[in-house]
Amino acid sequence: MANEIVLVDENDNEIWLGEKMDVHKKGLLHRAISVLILNKKWEMLLQQRALGKYHCPGLWSNATCTHPFQNESNIHAAHRRLQEEMWFDTDLEEIFQFKYISHFENWLTENEYDHVFFGYYDWEI
Repeated sequence: MANEIVLVDENDNEIWLGEKMDVHKKGLLHRAISVLILNKKWEMLLQQRALGKYHCPGLWSNATCTHPFQNESNIHAAHRRLQEEMWFDTDLEEIFQFKYISHFENWLTENEYDHVFFGYYDWEI
C-alpha cells in the first residue's frame, strides 16, 4: 500500500493506482498533500528532507508532504503525515489546490495535483 499512489485526471478524479517510483519515472499525474504550519509570530515551520529521499534530498521544505493512500481522505492523509513526521497534530484547513510538474536531475518527475493544508502550532516540537 505505501508504495502505491493514486493516479488522477486533470480534475483530480482517481483513475488508477501506480507504484511510486514507476509513477515518478514516467511523470504520471498523481494526488499529493502539502502541509504548511505557522506559529503566532507568522514563522513558518520548515523541515529538511532526508538525505536518502528519492528526489531533492536535503532540501528545506514545508512542514510535510505525502501521497494519500487509496480510499484515504486528503485531510486524513495530511493529519497522518504531520503526526508521522513532526510528532504533533493540529487543526488543518485545505486552502487551495494546484497542479505542477517538476523534473529532477535524477530523471524523476513530480507531476502532482497538490492539496495544500494550513494550520497553526505554537508549542515546542
